[in-house]
Amino acid sequence: MIKREIPAWLPLALLVLVLLALFRRLFWGDTLFWGLPALQFYPWRQFAFEELRAGRLPAWNPYLGAGAPLLANYQTAVFYPPNWLMLILPGPLAMSVIALLHVVWGGLGMWYLTGALGLSSFGRGISTLAYALSGHLIARLGSLPTADAAAWIPWLFWLVQRVIIRLDGRDMGGLALVFAMQLLCGHAQTTWYTLVGLGFYSLWLVIQRRDPLRQRIAALLMIGGALLLGAAVAAIQLIPTAEYLAESQRSSGLDYATLTNLSYHPLRLFTLLSPNFFGTPADGSYITKGIYFEDAAYIGFIPCISAAAAGIGWLRKRKLLTEHPTFSTVPFWIGLVIVGLFFGLGRHNPLFRFFYDSVPTFDAFREPVRWMILTVFGLSVLAGIGTGHWGRGKWVVFWSRLAAAGGGGMAIMALAGLEIGGLESETLRVLAWGLVALGIGIVGAAVCTLIQPVEEPSRLSPRVWQTGVLLLITLDLAWAAHGLNPMVSAEIFDTPDTASTPGRLFWFGDYRYDVTFGSDKEDEVQIEGYFDLTDYRRATDQWREVRASMLPNINMLDRVPALSNNDPLLPGYHSQYIDLIETWGAQAGNLFQAAGVDRVYGITPDGWTGENPALAPFTAEIKTAWLVSRAEWRESDSAIKDALRDPAWNPLQTVILVGQSEQEIFPGATAGSVTLVKNLPSDRRYRVTSDAPAYLVIAETWYPGWSVTVNGKPAKLERANLAFLAVAVPAGESEINLRYRVNHFSAGAIISLISLLAAVGLIVFPGVRRWAQKR
Repeated sequence: MIKREIPAWLPLALLVLVLLALFRRLFWGDTLFWGLPALQFYPWRQFAFEELRAGRLPAWNPYLGAGAPLLANYQTAVFYPPNWLMLILPGPLAMSVIALLHVVWGGLGMWYLTGALGLSSFGRGISTLAYALSGHLIARLGSLPTADAAAWIPWLFWLVQRVIIRLDGRDMGGLALVFAMQLLCGHAQTTWYTLVGLGFYSLWLVIQRRDPLRQRIAALLMIGGALLLGAAVAAIQLIPTAEYLAESQRSSGLDYATLTNLSYHPLRLFTLLSPNFFGTPADGSYITKGIYFEDAAYIGFIPCISAAAAGIGWLRKRKLLTEHPTFSTVPFWIGLVIVGLFFGLGRHNPLFRFFYDSVPTFDAFREPVRWMILTVFGLSVLAGIGTGHWGRGKWVVFWSRLAAAGGGGMAIMALAGLEIGGLESETLRVLAWGLVALGIGIVGAAVCTLIQPVEEPSRLSPRVWQTGVLLLITLDLAWAAHGLNPMVSAEIFDTPDTASTPGRLFWFGDYRYDVTFGSDKEDEVQIEGYFDLTDYRRATDQWREVRASMLPNINMLDRVPALSNNDPLLPGYHSQYIDLIETWGAQAGNLFQAAGVDRVYGITPDGWTGENPALAPFTAEIKTAWLVSRAEWRESDSAIKDALRDPAWNPLQTVILVGQSEQEIFPGATAGSVTLVKNLPSDRRYRVTSDAPAYLVIAETWYPGWSVTVNGKPAKLERANLAFLAVAVPAGESEINLRYRVNHFSAGAIISLISLLAAVGLIVFPGVRRWAQKR
């Protein structure tokens, strides 16, 4: 067996070097942009931190959805400390640096976890590289909150293990802080799956250790207390987000078809051994449906084989685990791999529907494929453990030689088919290249096994051999990652200094999808989407057109307001209003006028001119606040929707309010004016002049937290036209102040501060630690 180890710094050095090689352009003025960075994360965060620099809490986003919560938007992640780099660095550079630092942080966490499991430096290095450079982290690097949350997983497992073994308050405090960080980074789905894994890991460890019952219970209580304390530290974010979820279109869960849209197809298991078996969008060769980065789970060919070796090694050594303690946790990690795959199959798993119907939380999170993070994590740990079962026995040598010959033959035959066979089918060519890569991987693993030095003296130094294997794994993962994170000039995120127009734009859903991703229906005019899921090069080549497209949420960069909102979480009444527009189509002119929309993409409303965008005939009269003299009351939302669908309804003359009439407004023409005196995202002031009592209608999304005063006195804010705001104003001149404040924000901040002090106290002060241990 190998006795001499690689230096501890080598795996992390390789990780940093490969990241610098893959992403060097990020430090030369380029930026990540493909998909979600441009369509969601950067516009949100750039505006949020701009508000902070101006000394304002980024509570409300006036540029999307006729206004929407910004701070409560979980994925904005305003309170996540690494994101505060956006306060001091240029936004695109900060976003890129934060993303890469999380990859390194995830690798470092895996290094510590596998060290606690007793692995050799070589095994720890393989696990570190396999996880940090895995498809789940690198291919979805642009899904910033997801990758950020994944980086904290090994740290959580490491600290849970330390709590159970040591019962030390310092570990309890550390676990609380690390869990708070994962909560604050903004991806609840990954955090929930992490909690599932942590729960099983905690139970596994307390059962396996055979400690006294009291000690086991104490360990579990400390873990539970630490997780609760971590949630309390994150209360400043979780409380607003919980309210947003309760008020959103997803408050009652998701339908089964939508939820299981992205499920891991069993055939994608081939990509665990050959990542581009079905092609890659990096060069436009991707031949299957779905989203490449959602399905990416590759950890490297050699690490995958090593993970299998861990299972074989456990079977052979399970009765001698006292002599081979590193194999004692193998059953747990295999179970974690299976659990992730079982649920990741989603609609391809006949039992998944039962969990959706019967088990809480299964109807809350979209895309079951994201369960695969547990599979990737488990395989990465197993890969390191498996190095303890590498050897050169008679049968190992036999099968390695056979594998080398078979893998080489496979690669040669596939190449021959490409060069000689005249494969004209693009699908066959892609699959052939997938077989070439698979064959090369088999040969590489077999050769590494055959030249492994097991006895002293040896022509090949053990340290040199280990270094070579790690280098081969690094190159393999770098090859798999190449091109999966397109980069363009950071100019794409430049914001102009010019003021935006008052009118909003709107994208019909089908057309927005087609322009974003491309048409996927044969019976419609084909549109090549900018963010083609099969070819990343299109958006890269046309990034200036992408920037000018006004797709949501790119419109935020120009400070152009939109009724559309590219956010998985939307205010419930806003979502219902959008559904009305989508249903009404070209006849939705009144609904657009009531929402302050003057440009529409996808369908030309009746009476409008042009297309994409179609322009409103009332552009000169576009308003987001106006006076009406007539109010009609409806007792239910369904009745309100019927009133909004009435062709005779004129939003500039009549407002539809919810409930029963509390103040009579006499119909008739109202001569008056509305002047916007102060216009901040969460603070508006209007000067209103009216010759009779009237309602001031404000086309801003209704949401808990808005309040209004009329001439300095609190007034009732009505929900108007299903999704907007209105307030009664008296005759004469009035001053209307409209403010949005995040509900319970102060309470959340106090809870977070006290909990943060408690967690730090557990780490710093011995007296607090002793008290926690006694409890």
